[in-house]
Amino acid sequence: MKLAIIESPQDKYRLKRDLAARIIAAYSGVIRLYAFVRFKIIHLRFLEEMEQYLPDEGDLLDLGCGFGLFALYIAACKPNARVIGLDVNARRLQIARVAAAQLGIRNVEFIQRDLRDWRPAQPIAGAYALDVFHHIPLESGNRLLVDLFAHLKPTGRFLLKDIDTAPRLMLAFTYLLDVLMSPRDDLAYRSAGAWQRQLAATGFAPIYLHFLWDLMPYPHILLICDKPA
Repeated sequence: MKLAIIESPQDKYRLKRDLAARIIAAYSGVIRLYAFVRFKIIHLRFLEEMEQYLPDEGDLLDLGCGFGLFALYIAACKPNARVIGLDVNARRLQIARVAAAQLGIRNVEFIQRDLRDWRPAQPIAGAYALDVFHHIPLESGNRLLVDLFAHLKPTGRFLLKDIDTAPRLMLAFTYLLDVLMSPRDDLAYRSAGAWQRQLAATGFAPIYLHFLWDLMPYPHILLICDKPA
């Protein structure tokens, strides 16, 4: 009789840590350094929390995937799902494709789209956005939420990880970093309450809010948003 192998929480964390290390190593030069920093800002505790809320099957959208770091992570953790990374930057997407090929992750696809005017074309099981919406003008962001809601399957789920407007010192730190990294973007921060009201007006229910505090001076929030059946 073959005995079932039960992984301890420590084993699971080690496996996820090793996965993150492999993803970082799939990049080179300054992009590898960027990947290391991104996994420090949005670290494994955040990713594990997001992972547990996403469906295990179906199409999952990574909105504003950049170099594909977290699309690769989610795709590796959910082999029965298809992760579709969307970003406006063709160079970043090509780097993401090379990393996916190097890692042998086949259930991920990277497509060039501008989220400011993009509309989904197919039913989706879930979607997530990591620190993307505050880089999109409010009107465009609200329109994108409506389109996402319309294309989510019943009981589908949208995860929004973004920045709260409090504490103010943390917001100021985030703003300075955003200006440094993305000087051409029209930054549009919203409070946790404003996000909850906008998501509810879009039709999501229920909406769960998590404050994600850690040692880094960012006012992280995670909103878990369901589409009613």
